[in-house]
Amino acid sequence: MEEVLRFYYASPRDPIGMQGDFYTSADLDPIFGYLLAKQFSEWAADFDAFTLVELGAGKGLLARDILQHCRLPYLILERSPAMRARQEQLLKNHDVEWVDELPIGLTGCIFSNEFFDALPVHRVVRRAGVLKEIYVDADFAEIEGELQEQINAPLGEGHIADINLEARHWIRQIAASLDRGYHLAIDYGYLRDEFYAQPRGTLMCYWHHQAVEDPYLRIGEQDITAHVNFSDLIEEGTDASLETVRFTTQMDYLIGLGILDEIAKLANAGDAASMARLVKVKNLILPGSMGERFKVLVQTKR
Repeated sequence: MEEVLRFYYASPRDPIGMQGDFYTSADLDPIFGYLLAKQFSEWAADFDAFTLVELGAGKGLLARDILQHCRLPYLILERSPAMRARQEQLLKNHDVEWVDELPIGLTGCIFSNEFFDALPVHRVVRRAGVLKEIYVDADFAEIEGELQEQINAPLGEGHIADINLEARHWIRQIAASLDRGYHLAIDYGYLRDEFYAQPRGTLMCYWHHQAVEDPYLRIGEQDITAHVNFSDLIEEGTDASLETVRFTTQMDYLIGLGILDEIAKLANAGDAASMARLVKVKNLILPGSMGERFKVLVQTKR
C-alpha cells in the first residue's frame, strides 16, 4: 500500500481538487484557512515566538489561505516530490520553508488536514480466534499470514480492521518535536469502539470522486484511504507527553471559530458569487457532509 500511494501522489495528474479524485476542506473555500489562521493567531499570542508546521500540505491551498491572514514562520513537511513541486509553484510569493523532518525544540503548532487517513495501514482479520494479517501476492490476490508487527485489535470472528501503525509513529515524532505548543489534526475517523465496530474495516478508494471498494482496480491511479482511529492518537500522545485538550466534530470546531458569522456575511451580501460560496461553505459544517464525518483533535505540550 505504501508503494502504491507513493506512485499515486507522484503522478503528473493532480489527484486533489474538483478535477481530481477527492477534495479537501481547503478546496471548498478559503474560509477554512481563514478560520484556522484565526485559531493560530490566538494561540501564538501566548508565546514570544510561534512556528507553524503543516504535515502533507496537498496542493498548498491551505497554506496560502492561512498565510494571507497571519504572518507566522511556516514550515511544510511534504514527502511527495510531485506535491511539493505544486506547493512551491502556488506559494512562490509566500515565505515558506520545506523540511524533510520535524524540527527539534519547536514552539508552535504542528497541524494537518487529511494527513493521517492517507498513511498506509495493516489489514488484519480474526480467524479461529487468532489475528492474521492480510497480504497481497504478486498477482494481487489476498493471502492471510502471520503478523509482522505487534498488533492488538478487539475484533469479532471474521472481522477486519485497518491498523495505522505509522500514525502512532507520527504522534511520537510530533511529541518529540514540540517543546511547547499544540498539535492539531483534522481528519475523518472514529474513537476505538466505533472504529472496531466496522466489520469490513474502513479501507476505501476514490476515483473521480466516486467511492470504490476494490483497492485492486486502477492500481496507482485511484486514492486509497482508511479512517483514523483517534483513540490511538490520543493514547499514544498521552504516553508521549501530549495532553488532549479537545476532541470534537469539524462542525463544532468551526462554529467555535466563528464560521456562522462568515456564513451570515455571505448570505447578507446576496450577490451571485457570495451565494455560490455559501453553498460550498455550508458543506464544511453540515452534519451529513464534512461537519460530522470530520473530527478535530487538539493536543498540547507545555
